Amino acid sequence: MGQDFFVGTYSRSGVYKLNFDNGIFSPVCHNDSFDNCSWLYKNNDIIYSIVEYSDNPMYKDGYLVARNLNLLPISSSFLHGKGPCHVVVDNTRNLLFVANYGNGSIDVFSLNSDGTINNSVYYKEFSKQSRIHFLKFSSDNRFLFAIDLGTDTIFAFEIIFDGSNLELKYFSKYSFPANSGPRHLELLDNSLFVITEKSCELYQLSFSDKLGFKFINCVSLLPDNITREQNYSGCSIKISIDKKFIYTTIRVHNSISVFDVSDLKLIQNISCNGKIPRDINFDNSEDYLFCANQDSSNISIFERNKKTGCLTYYSSYPINSPACITKADM
Repeated sequence: MGQDFFVGTYSRSGVYKLNFDNGIFSPVCHNDSFDNCSWLYKNNDIIYSIVEYSDNPMYKDGYLVARNLNLLPISSSFLHGKGPCHVVVDNTRNLLFVANYGNGSIDVFSLNSDGTINNSVYYKEFSKQSRIHFLKFSSDNRFLFAIDLGTDTIFAFEIIFDGSNLELKYFSKYSFPANSGPRHLELLDNSLFVITEKSCELYQLSFSDKLGFKFINCVSLLPDNITREQNYSGCSIKISIDKKFIYTTIRVHNSISVFDVSDLKLIQNISCNGKIPRDINFDNSEDYLFCANQDSSNISIFERNKKTGCLTYYSSYPINSPACITKADM
């Protein structure tokens, strides 16, 4: 029977649903009604997808679409911001948050009980240099972390919502070195692991509701014998469910780096078997890791050694410009 995944593509190919079983992907369904879907978020029986940009003048600055599990659009909304790149859902408050890279802003919508998109309840623009790239809730759901790639900053906002009015109250920030370009993060207990795009580094920060952010460690995504070139670009990050290993992708260098969580020691750097590795994910067993390679139009499948964390290339599945791969049973 296997496990289903949703794949968004950076093309006019739209969104795919694939099944993975015994090391093999096979198609389930496909919808190409909207293009350049760079992020998907599965919540209950709804897939929230974004059109980051489009040749269609109606959607050129970005669009938010809610889909059912067969990928059919069931509701949608224009955004106040431009160039959306990330979506998260707050189930405790029934709110959907969108990070807009194009003009450095955050859009927030209320959701109906069936998950369809209701009204805009909040909109915030940051500075002209801002490029909001990623959003994540704290483990207690009290704070929203917002990564600003443009100003090399991560913010923590306290979420205050009375059922109709939303306030994102500034609480803390951490400033990365200039031109480091923080992009995505993963949470583990009280630590945040942040991957940077421009400097190709992995940062570990701590966070508390008393002290805010605190620096712990920083390492390069690249092996010691590799000189970082300016166009190498850190991209995606995932942590194994056993909390032992961190997996990161490096665009242009076209590789995946594996780290030990305890000390951020680089365990392995392996070819992504494609070009521009944009996103990674595990199957439920975490015996496999998948890498969506945008420019080579394939998903690389790796076998994963749970004891060592190391990857071994297994096979490849062709798909047009994959940008995001999401589990269907999240």
